[in-house]
Amino acid sequence: MFDRFTYKQKNYALLGLFILLALVAYKRSFSLTLSAWKEIDEQNVQLEATSHAQTDIENLQVQIVQLNKNIGKSDIEPDKVNQEILSEISDFSKSNQVNLIQLEQTHTFQTVDFDIYSNLISVEGTFNGILSLTHHMENNFEYARLTNVELYTDNRYNAKSNKLYGKLLFQHYRQN
Repeated sequence: MFDRFTYKQKNYALLGLFILLALVAYKRSFSLTLSAWKEIDEQNVQLEATSHAQTDIENLQVQIVQLNKNIGKSDIEPDKVNQEILSEISDFSKSNQVNLIQLEQTHTFQTVDFDIYSNLISVEGTFNGILSLTHHMENNFEYARLTNVELYTDNRYNAKSNKLYGKLLFQHYRQN
């Protein structure tokens, strides 16, 4: 039966059969072995990540404690913080050119971990006075954090005067 083919044709047929068997072997076993190796490598990486998980959790807890210290004292009542803001601004305004204009009602926002209390204070004065008040409250006031400052002018054309105002937003956090 194979006598009618030449050696060249038989070699081509063997080469084709070898390629076909190589493809079948790759599809049936080699590809499965390679994917299993890849999966084992991925699981080893995950295993390494889980071995560091405890130290990562401890580092995150330390960072949370530091953030809680940075955002203000969390054991003070909101009314007490409001009074402290007022007394600090009134003490500061005696020696500088700043007047307290308005204190808005405390706004409360609740999250899962914190209650956030916001106090909005309006002051009037010179640019240097408001800027020094902002600097003083940001660096020396520890009951709440100064989170936003807005400066604006009120042009009164009939009196031909400009007044500079500032809105200071303080936020105080309490842990639930």
